[in-house]
Amino acid sequence: MKKQRHFKSRLFMALVFLFLYAPIFILIFFSFNSGTSSMVFQGFSLHWYSELLHNRIIMQSVYTTLLVSILATIISTVAGTFAAVGFHALRKRPREVLTTVNNIPMMNADIVTGVSLCLLFVVLFGFYESFAAWFNGIQSLITLPKQLNMGFGTLLIAHICFNIPYIILSVGPKLRQMDKNLIDAAQDLGCTWMQAFVKVVIPEIKPGIISGALIAFTMSVDDFVISYFTAGSSASTLAMTIYGMTKKRVSPQINAVSTLLFVTVLILLVIVNLREASEEKSAKRRKSAKIYAHRSEKPGRSIAPMLKRVGAAVLICAIIAGTVFAGHVGKSERVVNVCSWGEYIDEDLIDEFEAQTGITVNYQTAESNEALYSLIEMGGADFDVIVPSDYMIERLIAEDLLAELDYSNIPNFELIDPRFKNLSYDPENLYTVPYTWSTLGIIYNTAMVDEPITSWDAMFDPQYAGQVLMINNSRDALAAALFSLGYDINTTDEAKLREASALLAEAKSAGVYQAFVMDQVYQKMEGGNAAIAVYYAGDYLTMLENNEDLAYVIPEEGSNWFVDAMCVLKSAQHKEEAEAWINFIASTESNLANMDYIWYGSPNIEAMEQYPDYYYETYEEEIDQETLDIIITPADTLERCQMYRNLPADTLALYNELWTDLGV
Repeated sequence: MKKQRHFKSRLFMALVFLFLYAPIFILIFFSFNSGTSSMVFQGFSLHWYSELLHNRIIMQSVYTTLLVSILATIISTVAGTFAAVGFHALRKRPREVLTTVNNIPMMNADIVTGVSLCLLFVVLFGFYESFAAWFNGIQSLITLPKQLNMGFGTLLIAHICFNIPYIILSVGPKLRQMDKNLIDAAQDLGCTWMQAFVKVVIPEIKPGIISGALIAFTMSVDDFVISYFTAGSSASTLAMTIYGMTKKRVSPQINAVSTLLFVTVLILLVIVNLREASEEKSAKRRKSAKIYAHRSEKPGRSIAPMLKRVGAAVLICAIIAGTVFAGHVGKSERVVNVCSWGEYIDEDLIDEFEAQTGITVNYQTAESNEALYSLIEMGGADFDVIVPSDYMIERLIAEDLLAELDYSNIPNFELIDPRFKNLSYDPENLYTVPYTWSTLGIIYNTAMVDEPITSWDAMFDPQYAGQVLMINNSRDALAAALFSLGYDINTTDEAKLREASALLAEAKSAGVYQAFVMDQVYQKMEGGNAAIAVYYAGDYLTMLENNEDLAYVIPEEGSNWFVDAMCVLKSAQHKEEAEAWINFIASTESNLANMDYIWYGSPNIEAMEQYPDYYYETYEEEIDQETLDIIITPADTLERCQMYRNLPADTLALYNELWTDLGV
């Protein structure tokens, strides 16, 4: 009976750990997939590990992540350890108050911490600008930079701030377990307080310090929210890069780098645990030996080496701080800060632009138009060039956040097809240069449906219950319902919008929808786990590479066609560099490379004409007409489509209310 209970206990424990680590095992498994899918294994390969080393954006984010994590861990561990010792020395009531204050940041929502730190930096930088203007005005010997921006320095400070409480929490219990008389005994034997601290206290609390440091390192590597609000435009962590890729798919290279990080942390944990296990065997013997060993030491004998070490640590910190500050200030010239979507550019173009112009590109990604807008509005980023969608551009123009472009610096604007100029979001063509365009449509698995899909009604048809993926985006989801009902997708009529929402709610309650998804659509459609989905034309072609049974259709009622365009913010510090970047990306060569890389249509008229020949030269085969028509939607099909308009504030509020009531 006892053996049976023991077996069940072990089995239960094994199942728990299997549940916890199954996602990691799957990630590791698909990091060796020769294909791009995270659902269909196409053979063993180290291809993505090789590609990882050449992916500029990911490697920069990995470097930033590791550097910030290591520095933040070291600094917060030192500061947190001394703070914990200080707490321990206090009387009970003040210690309890400070402990409660220390626990608040850990219990607080990350987004509150991130936003509050962002606002703090914005306010401080505002005061700094006033001070710099005054200081530079009264003397000329030293010239301070006119303004400071968020970047590596603010990112590092933020990580230190949210790591310190975890160090205090880990070290505190070890201090309470320690014999209170050890320090007094060491000092009675001739040690200074610092000698007693280093040679007696540190060994006693070392397990807590190591545990706290590991927690701090892990938290820094994993953090997204706080980094997102404090990194500015010149720094991006791995978590930010991965999250930004949800506009498209998560690159298989992310599986490779995540595997490497997991293995690294695992090896580190194994080494630490083996070392701790070895040290615990002789802990009592070392404890008694340490105190008596001090009898043979003269007071102050080791203070000089200690001062040297402290001085060296201070010097290293000063060098790091100076390097960060100098690098931050030095990037104010010949730099362009770009924010676009994940997996939305051929990265070779970034290297080519830098080689041609000598301008450094800081390239970041955003996960949605709304997230980008929030960051700009809050002042948490100093982007120069952004690539929002049409309806968001209209909103940014209305709020006077975009700068008028000097088109004399953008001669390649002449190559933009006239049908992509003077559109509703920028009718006078003062602010934008189109980047890409495409359509929203229905993707379906021909092997799982009885007949071709032709109408939006399929998204609400009970015969496909449990096999439909609705897009997890209020504007696109309600548009599908509005099209099905025969209404204008830009309607502001509350009754029509509520009717569309009711149609979605009815289908949801009837079990039509398997899920509301964004980037998860890739795995589900590629793996044949769903029959029908709403998504974008360019992304369909990516899915098609892993499942030839898929098809794409723009329904007979019409659909949304959209334009993502390059804009310069009014607050941009590098407008000349920004316009140089826009002109480079608008060239025929860049558009051909981009169109081939992301499968979205190019607005460059020469690129659209030359793409079939470019495809043949690149792949030594003709591009089929069906694929070409999905990339470059024919004019007659485009006439049935509508572009989203920026809606009034009360209508946007209604959208939020209806989406919340839907309970997605």
